[in-house]
Amino acid sequence: MPTQQPQPIPQQPSSQSPPPGYAQQLAYGPPAYPAPPAKNSNAAVWVVVAVLAVIVLGLVGYLWLWPQIVNDSRASGPSTSTSTVVVPAPGPAPAQGGAGPAPATGESMPSYSTPCPSVFSSPTLGTSAVGSSVTSCEFAEEVRSEYLRQGVRGGVVTIAAYSPVTGRTYTMTCSGTTVVTCSGGNDAVVYLY
Repeated sequence: MPTQQPQPIPQQPSSQSPPPGYAQQLAYGPPAYPAPPAKNSNAAVWVVVAVLAVIVLGLVGYLWLWPQIVNDSRASGPSTSTSTVVVPAPGPAPAQGGAGPAPATGESMPSYSTPCPSVFSSPTLGTSAVGSSVTSCEFAEEVRSEYLRQGVRGGVVTIAAYSPVTGRTYTMTCSGTTVVTCSGGNDAVVYLY
């Protein structure tokens, strides 16, 4: 069966005639529309990833900076203090594994104690010292900070102090007035004076 060619639709003669050599073409078929823009399905995934990254960075920054901010705010308070420490004649060193003797009589520092540099100033109990080999100066200063936060002086007090060295919190029992002796944790001994 022979295929038929579409016949052009006759057109009305116009007042203007096409220029010579101009061949008018008739277009058949559906009209051409522009293609729709491609959808970017990855945009939503990247937005979620960016939001999660900001949250994680915020948490890390908070956990890393907050202890430093708190310690800096304690250290910034104005204070002047003078303290006198009575050091007794050399005595026996504490037994290994024990908490060491408490200087209850006369409240003076034992000769085997090691003074620590003060991280913050305080009008009372402005310095700390370690009294056992398992105690760090960083922990001693945290014990001093926690002891000064609570209000009881001269009695027996139980505090919880964080150790920056081990990353754990330890319970310490403190007593004394001029020299406060705190012991506990993992055989830790701290003197505050």
